[in-house]
Amino acid sequence: MRILVTAMLSAIVLLGISCGKDKDDSRQRRFISLKLDDRVYLSENPKGIITLPNLTDENPDNDYPTMEITGQSYNGDVITFSLATASMPFKPGVYPATQKGNGLLIALNSTYYTNLTSAGSTDFQITITHIDNLNVEGTFSGTLKDASGAGGTRVVKNGAFRAMISQQGQ
Repeated sequence: MRILVTAMLSAIVLLGISCGKDKDDSRQRRFISLKLDDRVYLSENPKGIITLPNLTDENPDNDYPTMEITGQSYNGDVITFSLATASMPFKPGVYPATQKGNGLLIALNSTYYTNLTSAGSTDFQITITHIDNLNVEGTFSGTLKDASGAGGTRVVKNGAFRAMISQQGQ
C-alpha cells in the first residue's frame, strides 16, 4: 500500500511539474522586423548604443544624447535607427524623423544595393514603447526614399524592434 501511495504521489508531482507554465522567453528575443513592399525584413540580435553629449568641443551637432540601433538581416541588409533627445534619459514616446537626429537608414544589400532613408519624410516616426537600463523596444512606420534621389518612395509597415542597449561617453 505504501508503494502504491508513493507511486501515486510521485506521479502527481511529476504531472504537476510537467504541466506547469514555462517561462515566457519571447521577451528576451532581440530583433528588428519590418515589412517593405510586401517583403518582410528581419534582423536578429541588433545592438543599441547611447552616446552621451560632448560639450567640450566646438561641434554643436554632438551636444545632445543620441541612440543608434543597428542590425543586419541574413541577406546582408543593414538597418540603422538614430534617435536624439534633449536630455537623458531617453523616454517612451514618439520620435518623428522631422526632428534633427531621428531617422532610419536601410542599406538593401540583397537587392540592387539601394540605400533608403527617412530623411525629409514628414510621416516617418519611431515610437519607443519601453526602455530601461538594458533594453529598448518600440515600433516604427512611414515613408522612405532612395538616398541617391533616383528612386521613388517606399512605405515601411509593421516595423518593430527590441534591442539590448549600452551607454558610452564621448
